[in-house]
Amino acid sequence: MKKVLIIGYGYIGGRIASILPDQEFIGVSRSLPAHLPNVEFVERDWVKESRFILPAETISTVVLILKPTSPDIEGYQAGFLDSANKIMDFLNSNISYEQLVITSSTRVYGLGNKRDITEAILPLPDDIQGKIILEYEELVSKESKVEPLILRPSGLYDNQNHWMQKHVQTFKGKKYPLRFAEANMFSRTNLALVIANYICNKESAHISGPLICSEQARKYSEIFSLVCPDYTFEDFFISSDKIGKSFDPQKLLDSGLMR
Repeated sequence: MKKVLIIGYGYIGGRIASILPDQEFIGVSRSLPAHLPNVEFVERDWVKESRFILPAETISTVVLILKPTSPDIEGYQAGFLDSANKIMDFLNSNISYEQLVITSSTRVYGLGNKRDITEAILPLPDDIQGKIILEYEELVSKESKVEPLILRPSGLYDNQNHWMQKHVQTFKGKKYPLRFAEANMFSRTNLALVIANYICNKESAHISGPLICSEQARKYSEIFSLVCPDYTFEDFFISSDKIGKSFDPQKLLDSGLMR
């Protein structure tokens, strides 16, 4: 069986491997993750190290789950562009692969795109970080041996560890002002499911290009009532009437990758 290479193996990578226990993986990460029997782990920092050695295996799919090393511009440059340059050079020189999937972000769409954004809409990033992520997508697409699947999730969250819960648990009397009335979200569990289905479902092998991974926009007050049902929204947050961007997930639903 050909193995799947996950670079940036972390919570999402671990979840993918758990969903597909019969698939063998090579997981590359800066820190040692929890052990799974179907994962061969390689500890590697693509930002700091210049020489890379991976097990000599036949690879079917490469998954890139990169992230910034810090929230500033330098961190995005290092985590996305600098790492991707090294990774693509290494992959193209050393590995044959049939599929490539990368995780990006809906941050590449700016507020100028307004409501019900689809994959047909031209990305217009509002900030430099968003521009760097878009450059990352373009770099990988240009250098890849195959046309990659580019997943653009919005507002990644964990079902059992939501940021609103953290705010309540650590609350010291200062309410958090919300920029918009709604949130665009997608759970990390569902992102892992999308990638797992792409890996194992031959019918999805033809899918490539950008794919928005987002739920319908929901009011923050509604989200709060779900994750913190024993508390009152107004006690912890300052609401906003401002309407931001939203996304149309129809292409994701039609793809079959959420089944």
